Amino acid sequence: MSDYTVGIVGTGPHPDASDHDGYSMGYRHARSYRAVEGCRVDACADVVSEHAEAFGEGFDLGDRVFTDLEEMLDTATPDIVSICTPPSTHVDLVETCATHDGVQAVHCEKPMAPTFEGSRRLVEVCDAADVQLTINLQNRCSDAAAEIKAIIEDGAIGDLERIEIGRQDLLQTGLHHIDLANYVMDDEPVEWVLGQIDYPEEHVWYTNMPAEVQSLGMWEYESGVHAVCSTGAGMDAVGAQTNRFVGTEGAIEFQLGDSYRIKTDESGEWVTVEVGGDPAQDEAIAVVVDALANNEEPIVSGERALGATEVVFGVWESARRRGRVSLPLEIDDNPLEAMIESGDLPPDA
Repeated sequence: MSDYTVGIVGTGPHPDASDHDGYSMGYRHARSYRAVEGCRVDACADVVSEHAEAFGEGFDLGDRVFTDLEEMLDTATPDIVSICTPPSTHVDLVETCATHDGVQAVHCEKPMAPTFEGSRRLVEVCDAADVQLTINLQNRCSDAAAEIKAIIEDGAIGDLERIEIGRQDLLQTGLHHIDLANYVMDDEPVEWVLGQIDYPEEHVWYTNMPAEVQSLGMWEYESGVHAVCSTGAGMDAVGAQTNRFVGTEGAIEFQLGDSYRIKTDESGEWVTVEVGGDPAQDEAIAVVVDALANNEEPIVSGERALGATEVVFGVWESARRRGRVSLPLEIDDNPLEAMIESGDLPPDA
């Protein structure tokens, strides 16, 4: 494997001093790069100088600590850049990195961007620059996810009929589970989306983006498999923080991590299977580097992440239209934000 230098953009505060784990993703990325042979975390940038300096000390970066991205790119010339900043900054930062000489790959945190146009833009910019784009939907890289996909394909639960998802919200947490559904489905195209949301009061999460308080969404894959996702107060209806894969002869539940449970019609009881393996974050970074070294499409590519993102925006767009929406989506904005700003929320919200 080739040797790669890495720049971390958006270090955030040290995890011990952070109000939310999501504010310090730069530390998680850096630790995972260090676990990959042939990678060296070589520089960092954060607009808060104290954060950048603390990160630099923690990872022994010497004077390769910056508050300006372009200065970091010009001075340190990293091969790979990890962007761990809020979604509102992603389009500008990804474009700056992708169009800078020497950058070969950009690994960006999710959500991709605040609008669907911005999310598409990340893919378009990197494609035009011939730069590898990956999005940190790390859970599809876990050994447990790979095993679940394999045993479903082998017919362990018969023919897959339905996927059920429960999580706090659609874009900031549920995106992981929608992406896992897409992964098991081999990123098969989604034909349509139908959804409804509830937004009775301001509800803004750590990414500084509004999140629905509750939602219910359904979609159909090209092959006829259906999926349903319930968020907020209704997430327990399908199991909190769970992907459930329902087949004609059994079911599998996965709550992220290194195990899953399976029940077949033959056994009639839930059986927990321990898979083990490296943490999903380490596996994801290894995928980023391996794909770059071997000139292969990574399973966490921007294009694949856009598929899960489109489902989320599709649920919101369905709520805005009060009806089913066919994909691909032909919108540019963020339907949830647009409904909030216009006051045109669904009745009784």
